[in-house]
Amino acid sequence: MKKLIALTCFVLGIVSANAETGTVENLSMGTYSNTTNDFGNGKYTVITVKLAGVVLKSDISLFKPGSTIISECLGSSTSDSSGTKAEGTCLSTDADGDKYKINFSRTNSTGGTNPGTQNWVGLTGKYVGMTASVLTKTIHKL
Repeated sequence: MKKLIALTCFVLGIVSANAETGTVENLSMGTYSNTTNDFGNGKYTVITVKLAGVVLKSDISLFKPGSTIISECLGSSTSDSSGTKAEGTCLSTDADGDKYKINFSRTNSTGGTNPGTQNWVGLTGKYVGMTASVLTKTIHKL
């Protein structure tokens, strides 16, 4: 079963390709599906997400306000008595066809807005040589 998801994210990071530090705020919407296995004392979930996003605000030159990004992600989540943890990878493509990869991790994310971490790596076009360490925060989730 596919579900609709809408996120407003605040991203704070250092983009080393241009020696920039700044913030990016984007709005993303798309579908996700998941499969959960319950092992009694813990759960393991595989998640696929497809998102279309638009940059709302940015002071980092590679991410101009109004630019669009399509992301396809595959991740997993574990949940047990110690909390939850989600991690995975996204391939993001902008309107010019340039691509970058995002590796993400977030703990105790169920139903909350706890910050997560992301590591971005440029793959093609304007993103070649880009690396970033990013702190993310979900501001609103529908």
